[in-house]
Amino acid sequence: MSLHSLVYVCVVSGFNLPELESCLARRPAQVLLVVSDAFQQQAARLNGVLEQLLPGVQVRILSHATTGVALQGDEVLENQQWVQQVLLPCLNQPPLNALPRALNFTGGTKAMAAVLLHAHAWGFLDYKALNHDALQVLEPVGDGRTFAAAPAVALPAVLPQFVAALHADQVSSDPPNRILDQQPEASLALARDIWQAQEHGCPHLRALFQHLERLWVLEHDNPTYRTRRLRLDWAEFLQGPEQPAAGLLRWLERFRALDPSALDWNDQRIELPGNRPDKTHRALRQWISGLWLEQLAYHWLLEADIAPDAIARNLKCGQRQDSASQRELDLLVHRQGKTRLVEIKAGYPPGLSPGTLESQLSSIGSRFGRTEKALLLGPQPRQLLMEGKRWDTFALRCEASGICLLHSRAMLVAFICNGAAGVRKEAGNAGEN
Repeated sequence: MSLHSLVYVCVVSGFNLPELESCLARRPAQVLLVVSDAFQQQAARLNGVLEQLLPGVQVRILSHATTGVALQGDEVLENQQWVQQVLLPCLNQPPLNALPRALNFTGGTKAMAAVLLHAHAWGFLDYKALNHDALQVLEPVGDGRTFAAAPAVALPAVLPQFVAALHADQVSSDPPNRILDQQPEASLALARDIWQAQEHGCPHLRALFQHLERLWVLEHDNPTYRTRRLRLDWAEFLQGPEQPAAGLLRWLERFRALDPSALDWNDQRIELPGNRPDKTHRALRQWISGLWLEQLAYHWLLEADIAPDAIARNLKCGQRQDSASQRELDLLVHRQGKTRLVEIKAGYPPGLSPGTLESQLSSIGSRFGRTEKALLLGPQPRQLLMEGKRWDTFALRCEASGICLLHSRAMLVAFICNGAAGVRKEAGNAGEN
């Protein structure tokens, strides 16, 4: 789709999704970004996303770094001087001086908006109001001091990975897990059965997961287990002299069916991926360790008619030259102008503080913009918290941090469709039933 002969002026802030949506709707050939000193990094990210999504667009970042003129944005007179020194000379240079100009005044301070609105005889004005799904358009009347409403402009959907890219320098995702790629139907069926079995308190599955969590989580740094393959006597695996129960072996058989080379056993011992597994066997270990619930949650959303393009899975986001900033987002969903983030926990290893689960999510804060956050717990960790009489305290801690605590398919769908209000309504309906 071609670009329009238009100079489109936007003000960069800490939250630039409205500006991105507006540019995608308007498709201007020229974009001028008004950038105060505090938001130069955000401007660079917005520029990068615009260049990806609008091939051929010319973006000019009007910042201290590019113009040599500082801009704080909070004082009317300073803004007025900046417009005279920087913005107007830029607009009057070719080829911009021959094109129509429009202002999007959604971002920035009130002082900035007050100056920009009357800085130039704009062809039209755009504004994206909070919680509105269309772009409000105003056209000047008479001498340009007053405005009249023009037809609103629909805003296009933005893929969640580009929403994340507005808030992180690097956004990537790993290739699909081999189990999901090669055994999609069998693994999904098994994931559904795991959820149901845990909901009904299957002791054999619970014991199996606890033994695997001990080896793969609690003993992760134990040199004995930092190998490609573990070959353990049953007594060491089960932490006792008993032989494996028939029910536990049935679950192992179902796991092995997903990757027959990854698991093996006989009457004396079991062989399974270690804590430095090769690529071949890493896939099954990852799936057992929690990917099964991520797969199940994703399909719950698809079954609820959430568009696949609205859902990003396992995004890795970080800042350049700062490995500590790396975060992996289990589910990031952006639809109908709302961004919602879901952390998924299928297990609860012994000794882990409940607060750790909450802090992992609350530490994200507003790093990915105006997002609602939720924590989806599998049945087993929820049961362990309830048995330890820590569920109520944990739930209150999540609530205080603005995190929705989810523990069912219906709650997950309600959160993605309607946010925290949807979860409260769903919880109320469940209580009535």
